[in-house]
Order: sequence, then structure tokens, then C-alpha cells
Amino acid sequence: MNFIKNIASSTVGSIIGLLVAGTILIFIFVGALVGGIVGAITELEEAETEVYSGDANVLVMNLDANIVERGGVEPFALDFASLTPSPQMGLDQILDGLNRAAEDDKIKGIYLNISGVAAAPSTLEDIRDGIDAFRESGKWVVAWSETMSQGGYYLNSVADEVYLHPAGGMSLLGLRSQSMFYPGLMEKLGVDVTVLRGPNNKYKSAVEPLLRRNFSEANKEQLGALLGEFWTTISSDIAESRNIPVAQVDAVADNILVRLPADAVNQGLIDGMLYQDELDDLLESRLDSLELETISFSEYTLPETMFGLDMSEESMTELIVTLTDEGEDSDASDDESSPLGGEIAVVYAVGAIESGEGDATTIGSVTTAEALRKARLASDVKAVVLRVNSPGGSALASDVIWRETMLLKEAGKTLVVSMGDLAASGGYYISCAADRIFANPTTITGSIGVFGVITNVGGMYEKHLGVAFDEIATHSHAGKPDGVFSMSEFEIEAYNETISDIYYSFTSKVAEGRGMNAEQVEEVARGRVWSGNDALDIGLVDEIGNLETALNYTKTLIESPDAETVFLPEIGDPFEMLIEDLTGVKSSFDALALLGEDNSTFLEILSVKRMLESNDIYQTRLPFMLHFND
Repeated sequence: MNFIKNIASSTVGSIIGLLVAGTILIFIFVGALVGGIVGAITELEEAETEVYSGDANVLVMNLDANIVERGGVEPFALDFASLTPSPQMGLDQILDGLNRAAEDDKIKGIYLNISGVAAAPSTLEDIRDGIDAFRESGKWVVAWSETMSQGGYYLNSVADEVYLHPAGGMSLLGLRSQSMFYPGLMEKLGVDVTVLRGPNNKYKSAVEPLLRRNFSEANKEQLGALLGEFWTTISSDIAESRNIPVAQVDAVADNILVRLPADAVNQGLIDGMLYQDELDDLLESRLDSLELETISFSEYTLPETMFGLDMSEESMTELIVTLTDEGEDSDASDDESSPLGGEIAVVYAVGAIESGEGDATTIGSVTTAEALRKARLASDVKAVVLRVNSPGGSALASDVIWRETMLLKEAGKTLVVSMGDLAASGGYYISCAADRIFANPTTITGSIGVFGVITNVGGMYEKHLGVAFDEIATHSHAGKPDGVFSMSEFEIEAYNETISDIYYSFTSKVAEGRGMNAEQVEEVARGRVWSGNDALDIGLVDEIGNLETALNYTKTLIESPDAETVFLPEIGDPFEMLIEDLTGVKSSFDALALLGEDNSTFLEILSVKRMLESNDIYQTRLPFMLHFND
């Protein structure tokens, strides 16, 4: 099987290689570039760092940066189409910036200039709540844009006043899910697939595109419920902010009632139509006698976004000392029980789950287990908030992380889980032992099930390349599955027994963690995905709330309202990440932009390649990936 697996992996790798071949020249100037950056930063010892000076009174927020879960993990991506940095901003940085602005006496209001934003509903919820909290602090929010996508309007609608350009437009049409199915293609190629699924895992639909030509009834049921719950949240939030009935929002979507900006005014979705100069006059009028001074949100949050570092003089001096090797070696103790600097440790688990160390886009079992272990052994940490944003992945890697959550609890420390956009399958596996689980209304969770897929390419090689296969083995089942031809019924039965064992182990852990019996778990398992709201109703989560809600709950639980928080895993050295961005995987993402593809496409190709290269046949993974086009 390794031979065929390597062929398949190499094929995917070759595709990626062709896409990124042009990036090889980057190696030529990396040394000079890094040297120049180090030199420039060294000059900061003699020159004052110019960060936000505090003169502006209106924040301009457009959210045109790529939004990731945790800021500072990947400082920026290099856009090879324009040879300019493509900014990235963490959800945590956005919310921290909004909180800081609410307490900043010089900032009087926010001007939302959001045309569109590419993010999942749960992330949009968090940002919208953050803007609303700013507004509730007694400050004003005005939204204006030339055009507004559905996601852009959802965020803009929270403002006190919403305006469109007179010649602009907006979209509010509802939600749709569309998938491609591949049996016809596989028949033409001569490829067949061996599919393994946990017992009665009828909702575990990851394998459907390989077996069917349309959605199964079970998949229609879960996707319909999921989209319905998403739309309920979106439409009710819009209706509440705009003081109109939810039925009116539905009517707009059903009948395409907004075709011109004037239609949006008539439907109560916006307050009027303004040109840019008229908007400036409106903002000026909001400032009483002050002169309008704007600052972009990205510039205002520079202390939070510049490599995720504090840009204060003290912190920059420490960075310079590190980069120029002027400091002495640290004498820090190697004692694993050394304090981490806070009573609460927030451990981020973001991306697909895989064995090993992982990277900025995946959850490595080694790295995440080590972070949990550090928190468990640290003398000052009383509780851990595990922030999960994952579609799942390797069943083995999920179990390794789950074990560390159990050891944490056995050590007498509190474990709270905060779910982001996704905490499904393996993502739920690593969450289920928590003392309390928080999720957003539109979090995608559940998917308690297991599947395995083995692609058999022998027929393709015979049919199209004239390649023949023969073998000699000491035993009937040696080397199976091999990825060449399908397994026998006996072999499939044997592997299905393993799949069933993983499934029952998964459900028993859920039962133990959630205080449910086997029958109750089975009723909500079988691979079905649930929204956060539905998961609350069926007992898979305990409370609706975001990361801030989870942190506040944890502070109350440990009776320490002013508890300091530390974040794990630690963010790597920013300049090491910069070099990786320029020479490694991240550069490859942007090469796809030259072909008109976005980064998520490459991430999925890379995820397939990693699965092929791994020995993890068994996957506790979300049965689909939802792309929210904006």
C-alpha cells in the first residue's frame, strides 16, 4: 500500500509543485530581506517607533484582511501576484481592538466600511457582538459602503445608521449548499473506492461524493437543519437591529425585493443613500465641534497585529536583543511545574487534527498535548479554556489530545471548552471531557462518527497506462489494503470491526463526559452535525456564548475575577515564521491566487496530501467543508 500511497501523494504533491514552481526565486533574496529587516529593527534603538499616537477620533473598519482564529500565528502572507504582503488579522485581535476602542476616550465612534467579509457565521457573530458591545458603551457606529454582500450587510446592520452609495447595491438572498459528486468521473478513470463507516453512521456524509450522484436523505436533513439554523440567527439579528419583522427579512430574500438602493431604504434595511462627501459631513456632525480625524482599524490595532507582539518600546527592545544575540542565555528553570504567568491558560486548537507537531493551520497531537501538559503541571494555572476550531481529523491524534484533557481534570484543574466556527467529529472528541462547553448559535459541532476511505487505483493504471500487477505473499491478506485493488469482503469485515471499535470508544467517551447513557448518545451521534443552538437542546453543549463568555465563567468558577490569562501553544519566533512564509507552505497558498483560486482551495489539497501520506486510515472528521462565499 505504501507504494501506491506514495504515488497518490506524489501526484497531489506534483500538482502543488507545478502551482508554486515560480516561487523558488524567493530563496535568492530571503537572506538579504531578513538581514534588512533585522537591520531596520535594530535602528529602532535610536529612532522612536511610530505607532498610533492617539490623535484620531473615528475608527474606519473595513475587514478586508484575511481573518484567522488567532492573531500573530502567521504575521502575513506574501501575495505573489502583486509582490505585496497580504494582511491577516486574528479574531482575538479584532475583539481586543474593539474593547480597547470602547475604553479609549479619544475614539468617539466607528465608521463601518464593510463591503464583504470572508468568514464563517460563528466568526461573523463574534465580530458583530464586539461591534455591538462598542455601541453599548455609549459610542456611535455608522455604516456606509458602495456595495454590501450578505455577510457585509449582516455586520453593517448592527450600526446605529446604515447607508449605501446611491449607485451601489446590496445582497440579501438567503443561504445555499452545493456539492460535486464524482462516481461518473471515477468510472471513466477506472478508480474505485472502499468505504468504511461506523455502524449506522448514515449522517457521516464525507464519503457521499465518492458513492452517490446526489445528497442522501440523511444528508439533506442535516444540511437543511444547519442552514436553517444559520439563517434563523442571521435574519433575527438583522430584524432586531433594524426593528423590522423577521418575516420581512424572509420576504426580501424570497422575492429579491432589494434590486436598487432605494428598495433597501423602502424595506427598512438601510437609512438612506449618501455619496462619500455626504457621509463625511454626517461623521463630522457626530463629533460636535471636533474636526474629523480618522484612523483605519488595522493601524489602530497595530500593537495587536504586528506579529502578535506588543509594540511598546520595552517589548521591541527585548525583540532587538533576541535578534542581534546581545542578550545572555536564559537561566529559566527546566522544571515543568514552573509557573506560566496566569491562573487561566487558553489553549488554542485550530485546524484539522493530525499526528505530530502540526503547524499554524493544523492541530498537531504532539504540540497540543504538550500545551495541555504544561498547563496541567504549571503551579499557578488553576483552569484551562480549550478554544476549539476544528473539523476533526485523525482518530488516533484526537485520542492522544483527549487523554491529556482527562489528565488535566484528574490533576484537579478545571477544563472549559469554547467552540469557534467548528468543533466537529475529532473536534468534539477533544472537547467532550470538559466541565463546561460553550458554543455560538452557528457553531458546527457534533459529527460523532468515524469513516475510512481507501482509493484503489489499480484499474486506472491497467485501463489507461497498460500497467499490469502481480504479487507473491506469505499470507492471504499480507499488505492489505494496498490501494491497488479493492479488499475482499472478509478483509472489509475485519477493518469494519476496527471502525466500529473506534466509534464505540468515541461514543463512550462522549457518554462519560456529558453524563449521558449509550442510548442517548447514539440518538445524537451517527455522524450527524448540529448547530450550536441545536447542540444545546440535545445536551452536547452547556451554554451559548463565545470565548469571552467562557473566560468570564472560568474566572467566576475559580473565584478570581481579575485572573491573568496566558495563551498556548506559544507563538513561534516571528522571523522564523516570516522565512517560512516566504519559502514554504504559505508562499504556496498565494501561488494559487495567480490561477484565480483562493487559499482555502490549496489548504484542502494539502489536507488530502497529508491524509494520503499519513498512516491514519481512520478519520473522525467533519463530513464536508462549508465555504461561505461573500
